[in-house]
Amino acid sequence: MTDHGFRARLAYDHAAGEYRDGALRYMLIRPEALMGLIAELPEAARPAAFEAFARALHRVGGGSARTYRAAGAATPAALLATIAATAPQLGWGRWEIARDGAGLTVTVRNSPFAAGAGPSAGPFAGPVCAPIRGMLRAVGEMALGTPVVTEETTCAAAGAPCCRFTVTPAARPA
Repeated sequence: MTDHGFRARLAYDHAAGEYRDGALRYMLIRPEALMGLIAELPEAARPAAFEAFARALHRVGGGSARTYRAAGAATPAALLATIAATAPQLGWGRWEIARDGAGLTVTVRNSPFAAGAGPSAGPFAGPVCAPIRGMLRAVGEMALGTPVVTEETTCAAAGAPCCRFTVTPAARPA
């Protein structure tokens, strides 16, 4: 897949009012609207909403990643390169994915979720990029071949210059 793979595959059907990449449907929505939905919740409910967002992206993003793998990104390295190339085409910022021992380190510059949330002095107190965490969990499981744990270690909404994530193999039960 080339750097323009996703955008070349994206088709707009005016009559149906939809964007598609094959069987996958996409839509345009402002990040402020998504993050505003969470900001409208009572403060005590926001952590659960972020976790639900992460779980949903793990499930749905996993389907997208499997589609990318079937379209030619068959090796872990090719899948990671495709994800890094596709993220900015989807408006998800610039992703740099690096192997880090048994796991991955991911740097995201210009996260739409951090931008949509605004500075943490607003309604959010900590990391806000749960959708990226969920997507990275799906991709990490495919690339590393094992269940993984994802963590957002720095967030631009909390004042960091960029968002950073770790993807590490989950501890196996003893």
